[in-house]
Amino acid sequence: MRFGLRWKILILAAAAPVVLGPAALWLIGRSVSIQIRSDVEESLRGAALVCEKVLEARSRTLQTVAFVIAKDPRFFSDPLLPDSNTPQFRATVRDVARDFNKIANADLFEVLDAKGRVIASVGTSSSTPKGRRQLFQKVGGRQPSTGILIEEGALYQMTVTPVSAGGSVVGTLILGTRIAGQLAGELQGLTQSEVSFLAGEALVGSTLPSGADRIGLREIFRRRLGTDANLLEAGVIELNTGVKTYLTLAQPIPGASPGSHPCYIIQRSLEDELAFFGSIDRAMKELGLLFVSTALIFGLMVSRRITGPIVKPVRGAEEMERGNYDYPIDVETQDEIGYLAERFREMRDRQRAYVSSLEEAARLKSEFLTVASHELRTPVSIIKGQSEFLSGEKLGSISPEQKRALDLIEHELEGIVRIIEDAVWIAQVPDQRPVMHKGEHDVGDIVEGAVRAASADAKTRWHRLTVEVKPGLGRAWIDGSRLGQAVENLVRNAIRFTPDGGSVFIRARRQSDEIVILVRDSGIGVAEDKKQHLFDRSFMLRDSLQHHSSRTLEFNSAGLGLGLPLVRSIVEAHGGTISVESQLGEGSSFTIRVPLESPPTRIEAAA
Repeated sequence: MRFGLRWKILILAAAAPVVLGPAALWLIGRSVSIQIRSDVEESLRGAALVCEKVLEARSRTLQTVAFVIAKDPRFFSDPLLPDSNTPQFRATVRDVARDFNKIANADLFEVLDAKGRVIASVGTSSSTPKGRRQLFQKVGGRQPSTGILIEEGALYQMTVTPVSAGGSVVGTLILGTRIAGQLAGELQGLTQSEVSFLAGEALVGSTLPSGADRIGLREIFRRRLGTDANLLEAGVIELNTGVKTYLTLAQPIPGASPGSHPCYIIQRSLEDELAFFGSIDRAMKELGLLFVSTALIFGLMVSRRITGPIVKPVRGAEEMERGNYDYPIDVETQDEIGYLAERFREMRDRQRAYVSSLEEAARLKSEFLTVASHELRTPVSIIKGQSEFLSGEKLGSISPEQKRALDLIEHELEGIVRIIEDAVWIAQVPDQRPVMHKGEHDVGDIVEGAVRAASADAKTRWHRLTVEVKPGLGRAWIDGSRLGQAVENLVRNAIRFTPDGGSVFIRARRQSDEIVILVRDSGIGVAEDKKQHLFDRSFMLRDSLQHHSSRTLEFNSAGLGLGLPLVRSIVEAHGGTISVESQLGEGSSFTIRVPLESPPTRIEAAA
């Protein structure tokens, strides 16, 4: 594809802004997005520290309250007595426990005796034997301890405090506060993040606004915690929970038993975090579009400014090719382009004068050839007539030597006549359509006759000459004399430029609606840079030192140089084409293609 100078300048002027502008915006956007994401991840890590501090503070508060209650002298003074595990005693303990829980405000408040049996449970929730066993396995029960209890889809922070009397442990106080939505809401306010608590497969509390997000979060952690325990150590990850995409940080709850995987999950919506950046990004894209448009308009203006004055000389050159030397070239600039336009005008004037002189020379040459050939015909005709008169012994008998001399004169006169006719034909080609004498002719006979005529002048040469006329070639409406002359010239050239011992192959065939004649030799070939000029009238494969009579076919000699241009003019006069394939040192192949033409219909006058 050919690009004009204007487009090249436009591309060069606008390429840098068009490419660098969007690239810079993309890099800025990517850097800002990465920075925002990094800030969110850092913020999530800080929020995790806040959550752990709050959970640890709740645990310490619970442990302090339990220690104060267990050491209060009003708490369990009677249980130290033997046989105190009576219904009346249990009722008393429950009443005392309720009074203390009004202060502790624990979700789970249980009193156990020395054997681990529940004496009183006054909180809003209660533990199960299985839960207590798991808790006591972790904390022991002999020393004040804290832990995490998972009970039927609920999650508690627990403290286990032994109750001592007389130096012996006589019971246990269990206090627990529930980890649920209320705590998640408090942490959301502190961390500006969505907070969720997961206990096994149960989501026990969450601030996620969408139920679909809550279900999605639970399903993701249920599947992944079952196969990937390192999920709680993966750091900040990106999760799509169904409605939104969140940057997520999951951490185990401090004090949880190994393998139970209770955890808190802190999340920030990626869409919400990037919402502000999205508005900035849109503004940057609009700015980039404006920047690119401005660059294109500026580049177009620059290209037009530079190429505008150049267009007129270019158009003037195109008009010169059509023969118009008067196309106006008005370039008023005083720079290099103005100087170029002025020099172009001067060159065009000189070119016009030169072309006019060439045309005049060509006209005079054609007139000279026409006049010279006409003037030559008269003496040639007289000589030919007198030669025939002498050969017929009209002026008396002649000797055999005289007979041979007269035959030689007639033979050479035929060559002179042919040269005259060829020169007249070539002179007619540029200015007018040569006169054709068409009729029905057997193409095979024409080709074979042309080969015989060419080989008759090569008696001193030795070649493998092969003629192949395909069956069905038949007759055609052509100028038989001229087409035969074209084939003869091709065969002559093949013999002339093929060394002795080489081969010349001629084939004639009918292909679809065309006559195809091939002349191929194993001669010296033609260089690639000369093939396109072979059929020009001004081109000849000649060397003045190698010139011979055009009727002789010495190897690598040259005649008048009319052969190939004449062949081309004859073929084109028939509406056909000629092509050549050749390699230096490997021979040449010339192919004539002449379309089959129907004879004109003869219209007879009505009787």
